[in-house]
Amino acid sequence: MAIVHVVMKSSSTAPPAAAHAQYIARDGQYERRGGLELVESGNMPEFAREDPQAFWQAADDFERNNGRAYTELQIALPRELAPEQRNELAREAARELMGERFAYTLAVHTPLAKDNIEQPHMHLMFSERAIDDRTRELSDEQFFKRNGAKKDPEWNSRDKPMEVREKWVEMMNGAMERHGQEQRLDARSWADQGRPDLAELREPKLLAGSEAEAQALHAHVDGLREQRAELPAAHLSPDKVINQWEQQAEKQIAQVKEREAQEISRLDKLIAAAREFAHEVKDRTVAFAKDIKERAGSLFGNAPQEEQAKAAPEKDQAQEQARPPTPEMQARLDELLGGFHRRMEAQQSVEAKLADFGNRMDTRLQQEQAQVLARQQQEQALKQQQEQTKTKEPEIEREHSCRHFRCQLSQVHCSLPVQL
Repeated sequence: MAIVHVVMKSSSTAPPAAAHAQYIARDGQYERRGGLELVESGNMPEFAREDPQAFWQAADDFERNNGRAYTELQIALPRELAPEQRNELAREAARELMGERFAYTLAVHTPLAKDNIEQPHMHLMFSERAIDDRTRELSDEQFFKRNGAKKDPEWNSRDKPMEVREKWVEMMNGAMERHGQEQRLDARSWADQGRPDLAELREPKLLAGSEAEAQALHAHVDGLREQRAELPAAHLSPDKVINQWEQQAEKQIAQVKEREAQEISRLDKLIAAAREFAHEVKDRTVAFAKDIKERAGSLFGNAPQEEQAKAAPEKDQAQEQARPPTPEMQARLDELLGGFHRRMEAQQSVEAKLADFGNRMDTRLQQEQAQVLARQQQEQALKQQQEQTKTKEPEIEREHSCRHFRCQLSQVHCSLPVQL
């Protein structure tokens, strides 16, 4: 993300102008440092038009002892711009800030930052002595004399650094807008922008010190940068901040799901490998047991008769040439036989348990079948009894009706008058 970083360096105790010009141009002893993307000079007087290095060498030679041979602006360029776009921005800044009055050398460097991403920035090295039609034709010595090119006092103004900073931010925002970048920067400090959360994380200057102090300070600065990266950028509106947080949350959720899928896939592979290993161990165990059984059978005379008949001549010959086994061989044989017997006993125990379980299951099944048969017989007997009861009911009713009729008939007979 692009930042506002503008530093003006101006000191009479700065490195010599010629050496610093070679440094930013990666010339001379600094040729192997690399990271140079652009270097060019402008507004040079006639004596240095073909060789800008001659101007900076003359500044070292003829500038007064307590005078500044050069002033430098170090400005961070936005990463979001392509190399040709940021080089164009650097040239625009040089033209805007220097005009046609100040001789300068411009260089763009692209070293790798700690995050292994390019950290583009520009060095604008210039002389405060103003150039006009009269001074442009002066010799190198006359140019830096008291009656030569005069220094512009504006560069000593307290407001000049802020003026340069504001001008640079205006040019950078214009370049970002031209090239389709949404980010916009503000020349004001975080506190003036109403962002005390960012102002509290302001980085201290990395001054020289002992190795332990330098490491501790760099670690502190890295911690501040990590905390600052978690906060919303100063140029974002509240809606964009919420949108950015939602995108970050979705990205983290996607990463968690991806890691979960990878772990599940890894677990499935481990399970498959374990199953394959178990089958392999089982096959090896069966083969080993078979081999031990065959060896034991041959030793105890339990081999099939055909094999014994075939092996009889060889056995007789082997007995003739056989020697008593050594104690180590006998111990190894005993160990193998013991293991075989233990496996056989375990197998017999398992077979006995299976047989017992099968017998118990058969007994239980027979009991259940007997109970089912008894219930069926009871249901059949009850059904027959019900059918017999249904067939007897009409006969009982007819008999009852006849008895009732005879009773009524006898009553009628008794009620008739007696004929004398």
